Amino acid sequence: MERWRTPIRCYVSPADNNKIAKWYRGLLPQEKADADAFLVNMRKIQIRDWVMPDYRRLKNGEGLGELRWFSENKNHRLLGFFMDGFWYALVGCTHKQKVYNPHDALQTAKKYKGQVERGEVNTVEYDL
Repeated sequence: MERWRTPIRCYVSPADNNKIAKWYRGLLPQEKADADAFLVNMRKIQIRDWVMPDYRRLKNGEGLGELRWFSENKNHRLLGFFMDGFWYALVGCTHKQKVYNPHDALQTAKKYKGQVERGEVNTVEYDL
């Protein structure tokens, strides 16, 4: 992890499912390539330099933010938060006209964030 200025960790459910890996497997080949390139670049940047248009803190997001990129005519998002020098990726989704797909992505991310903060679930380094 030393090669990254901002390492990313992925939420793993209590049933031991890496939710970010599952989301990633559902992407089209070009979406995977674009996500890979984007996330490599973001991990090279220090947290304090994560700014719009690539990163945005969510209003009423209870400390959540979103990594943002465009691929295959879709606005892609990874919802997550910063804690202890890591960015925790919780939910992968798309976004159009102020609506997430899946529609409950923000509520799910809030739930997962609480589980990570309380140490109720595991996380793994993003290495897709």
